Amino acid sequence: MPFFSVIIPVYNRAHRLPYVLESLKKQSFQDFETIIVDDASTDNSYQVALDYELPNKFVLRNEQNCERCVTRNRGIDVAKGQYICFLDSDDYHLPEHFQKLHDFIASKENPVAFFFTNVYAETDDGIRVVKTCPNFDEYNPYFYFMRYTVNPQRWAVHRTIMQHIRFDENVVIAEDMDVSLRILAAGYPVFQFKEEHTVYVSASDSFTHGDPDKVTKELFYFRRIIQKKELNGKLPKKVVRYFFSQCYYHMAQQCFDTKKRWLTWKYSIKSFCLFPQGYDDNFRNNKILLVHCIYSIPMLGNVIKQIHQRNKYEK
Repeated sequence: MPFFSVIIPVYNRAHRLPYVLESLKKQSFQDFETIIVDDASTDNSYQVALDYELPNKFVLRNEQNCERCVTRNRGIDVAKGQYICFLDSDDYHLPEHFQKLHDFIASKENPVAFFFTNVYAETDDGIRVVKTCPNFDEYNPYFYFMRYTVNPQRWAVHRTIMQHIRFDENVVIAEDMDVSLRILAAGYPVFQFKEEHTVYVSASDSFTHGDPDKVTKELFYFRRIIQKKELNGKLPKKVVRYFFSQCYYHMAQQCFDTKKRWLTWKYSIKSFCLFPQGYDDNFRNNKILLVHCIYSIPMLGNVIKQIHQRNKYEK
């Protein structure tokens, strides 16, 4: 039994996959297996995965595109590691990642628990910064996982947990939030390793940046998550309102950009009513919504916008 199983779902990432796998080859701690599951890619990702030389590597392929949750679950089905880890095909680990993570888990005596690390964020052009990761122990745990995204590349989850709490194949967006909330609800302990030794790459062609309907889809699946029986009565109402307000804020922004005046007003009002201080907690977002609503007033809005822009130019 290896200490870690690393599951990598892949879809059309032939150009990125070698960088991801190279980061695993360079790990100072090598007691892990790598399970690559190609989700019916239309490029040569599957062949790249087969050809890349990496110890303890297993490559599977879906007959048809099934999305990330099905693909990760298929990896879990064959995983032999004591702790299950995940790595998306855009991201990578620094060489000390598994060694430090192993040592931290060992310091807790290898419990049946959910571990997660802090993380770096990196742009397409290689600019790396520390991503905001507050201390988990200082928050309501449900609030934390709803407000601060803890994506699966930061996880190390005992195999016992992942055998019982799988990725919901009907929640294909915000699935990281869904799984982490259900692990909490099941009563498993959670530990944060407060160091950064993995890198989340904000790829321009990823879902996060490439899908114009991202916010609408997030709202749909968030509703599905909070309606789950095992989460009933456990989610803080304030953070539920916060999340809905955030979604409506971005939907209002999109409608303003596409000149959908009525929907700009509709979503702005919803965002404000749900979280009057603004989801950034300093009213800035609501000020932006107010300006956009004023600009969306037929005829008068364009006049006000021109006057405002002229005054800014003159200053």
